Amino acid sequence: MDILLLGMLMLKKFTIYEMRKHIEMNFTSMSSNSMGSIQAAIKKLLHHGMVRFDEYVENGVNKKMYEITNAGREHFLAGISKPMIHKEKSMELVKLFFMGMVESGKRPELLMAYIAELKKELAFLGDVKRRTDDMPEIDEAYLTQIQENAVGQGFSLNELRDIAFYQVAVLELAIAKIEAELAWFEGFVKRLEVNFND
Repeated sequence: MDILLLGMLMLKKFTIYEMRKHIEMNFTSMSSNSMGSIQAAIKKLLHHGMVRFDEYVENGVNKKMYEITNAGREHFLAGISKPMIHKEKSMELVKLFFMGMVESGKRPELLMAYIAELKKELAFLGDVKRRTDDMPEIDEAYLTQIQENAVGQGFSLNELRDIAFYQVAVLELAIAKIEAELAWFEGFVKRLEVNFND
């Protein structure tokens, strides 16, 4: 969560509620958007001097606008400059591992419910992808508009092109993974029908 929040703050300032909404809209396949998790991560980042905030009042409500500090920027860049490691641990797979202990008549229902969940997530990511496809070409005017929202030292137009390229790549990877998992589970259900209905 720390690196995700710092990465978001590299691009613009956020309130905690804006962070939650941004995670909900863009990062549900990577991270929880629970307010408790976000607040705990922000508290830790504040303690280590990696973020700071300005308080202001809007419509009679006290708000805090968070931004990244130089220490946070250094920590973020050091973290993302390390090679990725494969980490796809999901406690939900324990349910599949032990599904042979579930009443046999209930197994297809559980599998179909998961297939429906995968289709729902695929539809959500497909909508996000369509929004990126519908965006104006990444031209100088568009990137300048993004650049004006960026904080810290600012990013050049070429750096913003690079950032956008890799962000879309992660979206495409998430879609490909869900499509592969969906195909596997649909095939698995067919295998069950053949093996257990004979």
